Amino acid sequence: MTLISRTLMMFAVFAALAQPAEAQRVLLEVMELYGIEVPGKDLEAAFDAGVAPTAPLTPGSFATPVGMLEVATGRDRVAAAYAFGILAGRSARGAAPEELAVVAQALRQMVVADDRRTRIAGARVAGRVLAASFESGGVRPRVPPGLVDGLYVLLNRSDEWEQLAAMDALGSLRETSAVAALTERYHFYRESGKRALAGGALEALARIGDPSSVALVKLLIGDRFAEGNDPTALAVWFARERLLNDGSIGAIREAAANKRLRPQARGYLEELGAPVP
Repeated sequence: MTLISRTLMMFAVFAALAQPAEAQRVLLEVMELYGIEVPGKDLEAAFDAGVAPTAPLTPGSFATPVGMLEVATGRDRVAAAYAFGILAGRSARGAAPEELAVVAQALRQMVVADDRRTRIAGARVAGRVLAASFESGGVRPRVPPGLVDGLYVLLNRSDEWEQLAAMDALGSLRETSAVAALTERYHFYRESGKRALAGGALEALARIGDPSSVALVKLLIGDRFAEGNDPTALAVWFARERLLNDGSIGAIREAAANKRLRPQARGYLEELGAPVP
């Protein structure tokens, strides 16, 4: 991006931020430009659904959300984070290094912000765009200093949504230093009857893939914890396939036909390097 193009982009961003509703509209127009369907004009919902661009990205594709992440606050910054996460995808393969560096710093700030929704968005988007690649020889995005520390702070907050967001990010970053804490959380959540949180801890451990987690996953074979038709049961199948390679991918493929579980199942298939229906 040239200096003049960046200056013009920042001018447009400041103009949009003068009217909060306008900032949201500008981001939705960017999504539309790249063929991204945003259900109910809700960028977080689109992020959850795993939607992706259907039109080719160009060198200036990320300019608007990157600019907003630098200068916006509140709901506009949250919207910009989700917009960038949707456009960039896992490991932000289409973004330029300098763009990703700006975004990474903004996400680090968001994770420790005063606003709860901002913290959750910062962690969730960081987990996606800074995710360690599962591809052979894939480039690992640079995680800015302080981000992982911020995720640990988030993990220790009382709000369960923040705990889930922190576990999701630590797992996607494949943060090996988190294995002991996540293992402890998994057992604590199970004993406390917090099924969704236990599933989140297990999913994170599976993504990190540390050899010390193999014994834990083996105990899930035949375990009633894996029964059901919910996200936690699906996380068990993912953990088994990721760490044991025991053929559980068949169950994940079946789940991809379930409308409610489809985004999660498709994401797992992609991570496992399997064809995505």
